[in-house]
Amino acid sequence: MPIYLPAPGHRNGGPDGQGWTRLSLASMGGLAGDECALRPRDYSHLIESQDTRRARYGGYGPCVSGGKCADCPIFQSAPRHLDSLDDRVLVRINPADGWLHLMNRPDDGWASLGLRWTWQDLARLDGWEIGRRHRDEHGDGFWLERCPTP
Repeated sequence: MPIYLPAPGHRNGGPDGQGWTRLSLASMGGLAGDECALRPRDYSHLIESQDTRRARYGGYGPCVSGGKCADCPIFQSAPRHLDSLDDRVLVRINPADGWLHLMNRPDDGWASLGLRWTWQDLARLDGWEIGRRHRDEHGDGFWLERCPTP
């Protein structure tokens, strides 16, 4: 499972074989850093982080261990736990800052009590599956569905 996603390097060859190509300043200046597939930044990458074999560079947070996944504090951390009375929890995405809010009563919109989480925390959530996207008059979000117990 690829967790460490190295930043792509630039190629000097170009499509004509003589070095004439369009270069990205990020690839030349080292501005693009390596990423970690356990640190998603949006819904689609959160889905990919559940099975990192599909993960590709772009859309994840920076690697904090220099590619040494065995020493990574994120990889070594215990899974997160969520207690809820319902088997479905709505996660709303705050459009102002991108933070996630797990809503107690989703019908009340932003007036409902909610827990503030990060994308990285949800990627480490145990016992829940990432469900379908949700959109209503209050904004975007998605559902968390409790995994059935065996």
